[in-house]
Amino acid sequence: MLFRIGFVAIPLLSCSTWIHAQSPSENGLVWEMQGSWRLNHEQQHLRTGDDVVPGAVLTADTATNGSILVLLPDGQRLLFDCHDANTCSQGFRIPALIAKPDKDDLELFETIKLEMQKPSSAISLGKAPRISTITEIESVVRIQNDGTILLKQPLAALPPGQYRLTTQGDSQAQPSEHSLTWSGSHDESHLTLPGPGFYQLRLFGNLGTERMRVVLLAVPPTAFSDTEKSFAEARKTLQEWNETFPGWPMHEWLQLYLRSLSEAGPEKNSSKQ
Repeated sequence: MLFRIGFVAIPLLSCSTWIHAQSPSENGLVWEMQGSWRLNHEQQHLRTGDDVVPGAVLTADTATNGSILVLLPDGQRLLFDCHDANTCSQGFRIPALIAKPDKDDLELFETIKLEMQKPSSAISLGKAPRISTITEIESVVRIQNDGTILLKQPLAALPPGQYRLTTQGDSQAQPSEHSLTWSGSHDESHLTLPGPGFYQLRLFGNLGTERMRVVLLAVPPTAFSDTEKSFAEARKTLQEWNETFPGWPMHEWLQLYLRSLSEAGPEKNSSKQ
């Protein structure tokens, strides 16, 4: 029986004593799974976003392939999988936290948990499949006085060329389309937006191949500094976790965090400092 930390498979050792987190806020969460899974043999099945307790046992109701990805607030990324009925029913024990998470790490974790429970987050993140050849960008951008944003910040990595750009905000049922002639990272092109909020941009080359996806939060000048700082701190934490436990869903977490900032408003963002 094996569990994986990051991409490394390590034997699971039996243990008669459960090791519980010191508080509910230190619980982990279910990020994704294949098959039906239970926590501590409880009757109710787990769902993505549910709390899981370090030291608890995960079992799968499947006789073939089952897998579950658990994330812990100390940065551990744990992939458990089983391939036969005996292993799936015997289950896997979630290890204890390696280190006590600090306050900011716990707040980030709780923010993502809350966002995962919202239907709007699931819908927006699931619209387009992830493809490794497409560059993904997350960014906070300042709305200019004329109601536009400068594209050179979110599109800095986009090569020069002709592109078809689609833009969709939460209030828009369908994306709007624009033609973009891009000269590179120093390009001064602007994009007009309906107002502050959470937007998804997709860029397609001349042959119709998607080249880049951008999820951005457009904020007024008065909120830009605090919002950008909060986002930068969250990105730094995720990068540190991913360096220790490779394979973290960086883009998904940053997008969920941007959505939380869009719903919080400038007052809440300022209070985090």
